Amino acid sequence: MSLRPWMTRRFLVALVAMGILFALLIAASVRLLQSETRTVDYISEDMVWLSSQGQYEAIRYADALSSFARGQATIDEPQLRLDLLSSRITVLEDGETYRQMQQLGYADELTQFRVAVDDAVNRMVGLQPSHVAEITALHKEAQDLAADLRDVANAAMFAKRDHDKGVRDERRHTLFEVLGTLVATMAAGLLMAGVLVRDHRNMVSAESALERERQVSRLHRAFISVVSHQFRTPLAIIDASAQRMIRRGAQMDVTEIVQRADKIRAACLRLTRLMESTLNAARLEEGEITLNIRGCDPVSLLRTVIDSQPDQDQKRIELRMENVPGWIEADITLLEQAVQNLLSNALKYSPDGEPVLVAARRHGTDILISVTDKGVGIPPDEMDQLFRRFFRASTSEGIPGTGIGLSFVWQIMDLHHGTVDVRSTLGQGSTFTIRMPITQPVAKTGTRPPLPAEATAPS
Repeated sequence: MSLRPWMTRRFLVALVAMGILFALLIAASVRLLQSETRTVDYISEDMVWLSSQGQYEAIRYADALSSFARGQATIDEPQLRLDLLSSRITVLEDGETYRQMQQLGYADELTQFRVAVDDAVNRMVGLQPSHVAEITALHKEAQDLAADLRDVANAAMFAKRDHDKGVRDERRHTLFEVLGTLVATMAAGLLMAGVLVRDHRNMVSAESALERERQVSRLHRAFISVVSHQFRTPLAIIDASAQRMIRRGAQMDVTEIVQRADKIRAACLRLTRLMESTLNAARLEEGEITLNIRGCDPVSLLRTVIDSQPDQDQKRIELRMENVPGWIEADITLLEQAVQNLLSNALKYSPDGEPVLVAARRHGTDILISVTDKGVGIPPDEMDQLFRRFFRASTSEGIPGTGIGLSFVWQIMDLHHGTVDVRSTLGQGSTFTIRMPITQPVAKTGTRPPLPAEATAPS
């Protein structure tokens, strides 16, 4: 697979979308910082407070003048209040507060405030309570100054309120943009992760499927090689016997003709079984075999399988039965094939003359049929692969076989809701046991005819 998940169109689209969203997030964050700066640069609460203090000192200065005119205070009192008023105005004339006064549009008025205060300072020199007209004029100027400073404070307060409201609205809008962009970015990230995970799974699945295809291809090549060899051996026997019969012709006596004919028949029978086994395995693999469940006598079935073996091998087979049910439900043809495969394997892998035990017994609601040989055995590390199609154990080298017999047995037992168990000791032999329900719970295919009353076979 040359195409990687991060090179797919879906991933690239998600990546571009995430990049755009990330840029929008940065832009929204910058606007948020700018709105925060606006709260610092514009009218502050200090401006409102200073203006109010100026108004307060102007009022107290006017009150001090009234007290001085009535003789209730000395000249020091209005002078003190005028000095405080002058200091408040001085604060408004410096630095940040002056800039804010300019923004409010009261820079000119501030200059007039300074002129009025400085003029009042000069006029306070030598002022006496008897100077009623001058005190009245100073009092009125103080009240006007207080009113003007009140207007400055109100203007600062309203400007600050309007500005704060605008900043809050802008900040809220920007925050919504940031949150929306964050959510969209997270969604794009999740989409990218999902695309990566799905494409990775697809890639792994495709690679697994490709590896399976390669493995099946290797197995088929091995199978063709084995089958070709298996077909070649009986064909060679047939050809050799036919050539000998042609060469000797009338010189052959009846006994020799029968021996040659028996060899040809045995080779033909071997070819037939090989073809049937191969075809049945392929049909079962493709689901072309219909399971035909019928009632059958397991004892009769086992005897039939044993009788189908070559005469010289039948003498080596020992049949042992224990509490065997008289009838079981099974596809007779397939069950015979399964036992046939196990029995022929046991005879094939056992040394000549060594007995092979076929045993059957009832275990609860199941029937167990086992075949035990004293053959070459199976290496422990190969047991897990034993029922894999075309697999042949390393100990079977030099012994004819296709590697499909045990796989076929496993498939047949699976159709009968049964299992296949194997126990083996290397160099001492093996025991294969098939286990299946006496009564099939649900037939996978085919129909199930009614059974006769169950009976138990003799041991």
